[in-house]
Amino acid sequence: MALGRIGSARIDSYDSDASVPAQLCRLHYHQTMHALIRLMQPRCARARATLSANADYEDDDTTFEYDYAYDLPADFLAMLKPYEGVPGITGTYYNYSPEGKQLLSNEDEMEIRYLRKITNENDLDPLFVEIFVLQLAIKLVMPISQDKVLRRELDIELWGTPQQQGLMSRVRQMDKEETNTAGQNLAQTWNDAMEAGTRDPLYL
Repeated sequence: MALGRIGSARIDSYDSDASVPAQLCRLHYHQTMHALIRLMQPRCARARATLSANADYEDDDTTFEYDYAYDLPADFLAMLKPYEGVPGITGTYYNYSPEGKQLLSNEDEMEIRYLRKITNENDLDPLFVEIFVLQLAIKLVMPISQDKVLRRELDIELWGTPQQQGLMSRVRQMDKEETNTAGQNLAQTWNDAMEAGTRDPLYL
């Protein structure tokens, strides 16, 4: 799809085609996908895990600051946050530091939300694919087509201008609107308050 956006011929095989377009696709494909996942934090890449402590860390005399180290999932790409319960009610705020392939913390247990690497393209959200295609096309257009006008048009379509929103802004806004956990664990909901004829300031 990215090659089609810049007027390039299709490649015969992503894995074995020796043409310049195929080599460029292999060069940019996974790096671009993973960078976009970190940037956009799309729902299709969000995951949860209960981590296992690394016993070797506790016995290592060179460690400092944190008491525990947890092995991150094999598909880990970026940290969202640990599960902390409901702050101020049943939860707390954790101190932690992702370092290398481990998550360091002073907590003796750790449940996290994170961004995962996606290896099956069928798991990608259709709107994320549209942005992924545009970003790939932007990286491919100059090496393949040398078309500066098209490069500018693709930039505007993805990022927009001061006068108009680009696809990136619209998709990120939509993604925020589809996920809302604020107040999900509170005892009183907006509807409860309306029916009772009052609104507790705690839940505004």
